[in-house]
Amino acid sequence: MSRANSRYHAVVFDMDGVLVDTEPAFYDAANIILQEEGRYIEWERYKPLLGTSVEETWREIISMLNMRGDLYDYMRRYSDVLPDCLAQERDPLPGTEQLLDTLEGRSVPCGLATSSWGRWKDIVLSSAGLQERFRVVVTGDTVKHEKPAPDIYLRAAKLLGVAPERCVAVEDTPPGIAAAKAAGMFAVQVRASSTAFPPIEQADLVIDSLEYFPVAMIDAAG
Repeated sequence: MSRANSRYHAVVFDMDGVLVDTEPAFYDAANIILQEEGRYIEWERYKPLLGTSVEETWREIISMLNMRGDLYDYMRRYSDVLPDCLAQERDPLPGTEQLLDTLEGRSVPCGLATSSWGRWKDIVLSSAGLQERFRVVVTGDTVKHEKPAPDIYLRAAKLLGVAPERCVAVEDTPPGIAAAKAAGMFAVQVRASSTAFPPIEQADLVIDSLEYFPVAMIDAAG
């Protein structure tokens, strides 16, 4: 039996760009900070940074724009302005609520593994009405190594009590797909957001919306 046809017992979702179209808010926040110094980063230069940690994002921005400020000062200021950018009400991306309802009805445990920090996660889930939809939540500020390292997905699987190879991960960026694959999960790329990447070669499956998620491959353990 091929891996794609085998049974999986849990689903672990990324958040930004998978459940809610929030990546533009992170981009706007970065440029708010840059504009304080008369700087600006174009979307095409910023897009490859999607899915990376906050520290890595700012490290790359500083390098690309040849800036001389302190990395952690930029991160602190970014953290101060980002909540306002995230706070506007956003509907979940197509198929999100229906898929979560279906998985819940099948008693399939669902986790969230996001590079966003905890307080940002709370704002996004609240604005989209998705609080309390996940059995476990792991955020980027709670792991030592962020995506593309597998840490965040390995911790989510451990907290769910499901072996990583029996989990399906749902992602939208190359670092996210790489993290899921490094953890040993079946990696699904969803391309529903305004910031969608072309199909990622490493992904085991590419779908245009969570409406097309292959629920039949998921079966609650036990």
